[in-house]
Amino acid sequence: MKREIAEPIIKAMKSMDLAINQLTKAVRAIEDEDERKRMLMFIADVIHESHMQITLPVVKHFPELHPDIQHMRER
Repeated sequence: MKREIAEPIIKAMKSMDLAINQLTKAVRAIEDEDERKRMLMFIADVIHESHMQITLPVVKHFPELHPDIQHMRER
């Protein structure tokens, strides 16, 4: 994988993380506990799978692009 491909992938994953955080916040307001739990479990699966199938393979080639590492550098 080339860096010019890896960078937009990680950028898109960061955008997806922001959207998922907004979604999670909205779902937590659902009154019905079973429905809320079912949706939160699905969101957790999406987070896990996207990390395992997209983020980790990219950062295997370019560890410096890992979102957590970049976040630590920004502090």
